[in-house]
Amino acid sequence: MKVGIVGYARSGKTTLFNALTGAHAAVGAYGAREANIAVIKVPDERVDKLAEIFQPKKKTYAEIEFIDIAPNETAGEQKALDNSALTALKNAEALVHVVRAFESESVIHPMDSVNPVRDAANMDDELKLSDLIILEKRIERMEKENRKDLEFELIKRCQAHLESGQPLRTLELTPRESTMLAGYTFLSQKSMMLVANYGEADIGKEDPGGLKAFAAENHLTLISLCGSMEMEIAQLAEEERAEFRESLGLGEESKTQFIHAAYDMLGLMSFLTAGAPEVRAWTIRKNTHAVDAAGVIHSDLARGFIRAEVVNYKDFMEAGSMAKAKEHGKVRLEGKDYIVQDGDMLLIRFNV
Repeated sequence: MKVGIVGYARSGKTTLFNALTGAHAAVGAYGAREANIAVIKVPDERVDKLAEIFQPKKKTYAEIEFIDIAPNETAGEQKALDNSALTALKNAEALVHVVRAFESESVIHPMDSVNPVRDAANMDDELKLSDLIILEKRIERMEKENRKDLEFELIKRCQAHLESGQPLRTLELTPRESTMLAGYTFLSQKSMMLVANYGEADIGKEDPGGLKAFAAENHLTLISLCGSMEMEIAQLAEEERAEFRESLGLGEESKTQFIHAAYDMLGLMSFLTAGAPEVRAWTIRKNTHAVDAAGVIHSDLARGFIRAEVVNYKDFMEAGSMAKAKEHGKVRLEGKDYIVQDGDMLLIRFNV
């Protein structure tokens, strides 16, 4: 999963990037043109416990790649995204908008005042405008070709939706229509999370950025955290972090909080494979069929799919071994159309 981190200058984007990844990217490097990129492993207790049982040569966690988009190089413009940033975001599966909710006399906001709702709305407008420009060019080309097919009707509907002020993620689409739009990689169609980056003085407040209502109205996931404090904690030894968080009343670790919110926002879950070579977590969307889950492992497994041997992790752990799970009737053979459940352990039977 690739996640693009965006935000206005001095909002704390890179601070959040460091907090989530444990990286040491330079904070406040406004002139830098390279995006910061880091990959984190998604903690999964199930992988750890299965590795204790199977003693594999390696264990592999699901991963999230974060891209901290480089700041807008056009000085003086109150924009977050230039053309290079918009291009970089095309490959992201989800966007995270870091919204400044902290006051600081030494860190001047590019719009001279801290207003989280305004910034969140402006970012949404930037994404919608980017999509609208793409649509207008496409419509103009299709009209010259005198095309009046289903795709033309669909993108005209998208254009009208954007012009009404709504992002494309709120437009209801059939599966076929979603497939037709996939190649456009519209930014306002991507799932987006708001992260209210508040100051230390607001620790413990219920809605420190005042974004709760805005997020609900605009179908956005919202989490709130103190970026500067989270970055400091991320640099501590792992055994010290929980105690420090508890002393400050910060609750769940920011990385864990973010991962849970991201998986929920994108409708993701994990299934597992386990054996002597490797114990691994694989990320898929909810309601994925067994044959498609097999394809995530390797295309040959989907092409030659026969059956999936399935046992849920909880049932396996209660039994203690695969042999016992089979004795208890917890291991099933499922076909292509079986919908994989979170925590399912799969062994794919195939023939190519």
